[in-house]
Amino acid sequence: MQDLTVEELVALHAGIIARDGGDNRIISEANLHQLVFHANRIGDPVSRAALALFSLVAYPAFREGNERAALALATRILANEGYAIPDTDAADFGRLAEGVLAFSVEPEDIREWLTAHAKKEQ
Repeated sequence: MQDLTVEELVALHAGIIARDGGDNRIISEANLHQLVFHANRIGDPVSRAALALFSLVAYPAFREGNERAALALATRILANEGYAIPDTDAADFGRLAEGVLAFSVEPEDIREWLTAHAKKEQ
């Protein structure tokens, strides 16, 4: 499994902001480094994606676009290991980020959802 880097996450976020608009500034480089450090210690891609999604939403690193970047990062982590989330489940996937913001979704909830919905591509 390929390690995440802070630079990769910053570039992912920059692409999202360039596409959708918003403020591209980093508000906590420490949160970026902590997310990358902890994610790289997890070997299972589903658990890694769940932690990445939760961490970036719960502990924002950017002024805007944290939820969009978190969903894109989790999707990329899964895709790098051959997993995909069916289009029919995409809206529910987005609601996970909303649940983190509302303090109703924990990392374990995200992992369970991903385990049930992320499909290994053949």
